[in-house]
Order: sequence, then C-alpha cells, then structure tokens
Amino acid sequence: MSEQPILELRGVSKGFAGVPVIVDLSLRIAAGERLGLIGPNGAGKTTLINIITGKYQPHAGSVFYRGQNITHLPPHRRARIGIGRSFQIVSLFTEATVEENIRAAVLRKHGLGAHPARHLSGLRHVFDECERLGAEVGLLPLFPVRVDQLPYGLQRRLDIALVLAQNPELLILDEPAAGLSAAETRVLVALLQRLVAGRSLVLVEHDMDVVYALSERITVLDYGRVLADGTPAQISADPAVRRVYLGEETA
Repeated sequence: MSEQPILELRGVSKGFAGVPVIVDLSLRIAAGERLGLIGPNGAGKTTLINIITGKYQPHAGSVFYRGQNITHLPPHRRARIGIGRSFQIVSLFTEATVEENIRAAVLRKHGLGAHPARHLSGLRHVFDECERLGAEVGLLPLFPVRVDQLPYGLQRRLDIALVLAQNPELLILDEPAAGLSAAETRVLVALLQRLVAGRSLVLVEHDMDVVYALSERITVLDYGRVLADGTPAQISADPAVRRVYLGEETA
C-alpha cells in the first residue's frame, strides 16, 4: 500500500438542526485497503458516506482523495475521479432489461448517455464492456430479462454491477446484504471478495459475518465519533465495542 492514503478525512463535523451527527472525525484509508464501517443506528455512518461522496458538505473539516482536497467537489465530479457508491435501497430502471441497465451505466461512464442517437454499431467497446460486466457478476445469461422480473438478490447484484461500470478505485457499499437471505448473502460475499480485489473498499453493513469476511480493518462509530479502530479480531475482542454495538455485557 502507498503512503499517501486514497481517502483522508481531517477533523470533519456535520450536524442537522443544531444536533451534531459527525464530531471532529478523522479517518485515513490506504490504497487497496478494505474498511468496514459499523456502529449502532444513529451513529453517523450514512452521514459520513454522504460527506465522502459529496451529497453533504461538512460544517468543519476537509475531505481529501489521493491528496486532492475534494471537500466542495459535487457528487458527479467525485464519481469521475474514482469514487463509486451503492445505496441501501437499489435504484434501477425496473422496466428495462438487465442489459439496458448496464449499457446505460457504461454509456454514462464514456460521456455518451446524452447522445442516444449515436450509431451504437460504432461503439463495439460499449457492448464488450457490458458483456464483461455481466459475466463478472453472473448476470450475462439474464441480459434479456426485465429487472422487475428478477429476484431481489439478483437486483442487488445488478446494482453493484452499475457501480462497477464506472470503474471506481474507491468502492463504497451501503448495506449490500440488506434484505438478502442467508444463502443469497453467502453468494454475494463470495462475489464481492472477487470483485473488490485491487480496489479500496468502505463497507457499511449490519451483518457482522459480512463485515468480517470483507474487511481488513474495522472502524466503529458511536454518536459521530470513532469508538474503536482495528483488525476484525481486535474489534470483536474490544469490551467497549461489545457493550455499545454488539450488545454484550462486560465484566
């Protein structure tokens, strides 16, 4: 891993209606590192993701991506420089096919989404990228299927494919296993272990089995502050984490 972090937050604070949600928070993520971000409901996880991706502006502090101050950069500019995000609630074109959803994402990456009249026959590379993405997430045989006919687990997989279509260096996943069965979760974890190889990852997830499987390091938030930070083994053994997040009593 390089010495310069791919992402760094310095003294970031954010509140709503006078109520602090993120409080003087600093965080560094190395290139290629996989970070799990956990904490009880209301700890500030989603707010922190929204600050990283540009949906929210912090009231104080700065956000750096590969050494560049991006604190005031809008979300679409952050996506272009390599920050990709999935959402807790999937957002897909449900009346379109799997292939059409992926193609729209690939066209957008190439800046072609605003030109539907272009001759697609001259864009062989777009179709090649779509097929590669479809194969990577196991959806290529389902290209002709409308999204609203897919089981929820496959919709989740498609949602991740749309994020990967932007070829992000930093991948932020917001509860990717939400609503999945145990069997679907196992399939998703195996898929993500392969897909995130070589990328930096920020994972927000309540399923601790998923967090432990995908994270090299875990940061625990509580009331907008860092409660603990360490390896999965260190976090699982931390008495404060077990008390506040895992709901266990400590002696």
